[in-house]
Amino acid sequence: MWGAEMGEVGGHAPLAKERWFFFYLAVAIFATVAAGFGSQVVTGRTWFTDFPWQVHAHVALFSSWIILYLTQNWLVANGRSPQLHRRLGWLGAVIAMLMIPLGIAGTMGAIARGAINGIFPLGLFLALDVLHLVGFGVLTFAGLRMRRHAAWHKRLMFCGTVLLTAPAISRLAGFLPAGSPTPLLVVAALFLFLLTGIFFDRFVLGRVHPAYYWGVAATATVELLVVPIGGSAPVITFAKWLAT
Repeated sequence: MWGAEMGEVGGHAPLAKERWFFFYLAVAIFATVAAGFGSQVVTGRTWFTDFPWQVHAHVALFSSWIILYLTQNWLVANGRSPQLHRRLGWLGAVIAMLMIPLGIAGTMGAIARGAINGIFPLGLFLALDVLHLVGFGVLTFAGLRMRRHAAWHKRLMFCGTVLLTAPAISRLAGFLPAGSPTPLLVVAALFLFLLTGIFFDRFVLGRVHPAYYWGVAATATVELLVVPIGGSAPVITFAKWLAT
């Protein structure tokens, strides 16, 4: 049986390793998002004044989630106040509830403004963003429900947050030569995050936590649905209507 945390199976040392490992994963996620969106500003592809206030609200809300995720993992790794972690967790729940509708609205707004950079067809872009947000919502709220079971909680929250890195990764992939299989690279990067967690469980803690089965299944389902839904006539028609 799994304890309250996986590390309880093997004592305090594995638990400490696990906590710091999730903090380093959070740092990697933060760095990926910062590099993906920051690169657009540094290279002059976009600037802050290019967007309406709705986009700035969208960026502020999504950035707050990534920063909060990093902060929460830092608090746990350093053994700081569990009460503060729980209070911030309720704030995170509110942010997550707002992110999904605002994210969908932001995606539709980007299509309407003609802000898509041409990496994806409009229907695929719409399906990709919406489905990743839905996957994030499902995994994150499952993680919140399992907050009393720390091993489940931290892995589900990690898997959900990984899905949010897809737009940042796609922007980094946009710097590759034309014709590169960008969608496949995005999917590969997402699964690389998940496999890193799985390998840590298997080779450091001795066994893979079942939360990863759910995380991988949810991520695979999202990726398998993107092309058929994004390429369907109703979604293409709707995306073109948004763009007119």
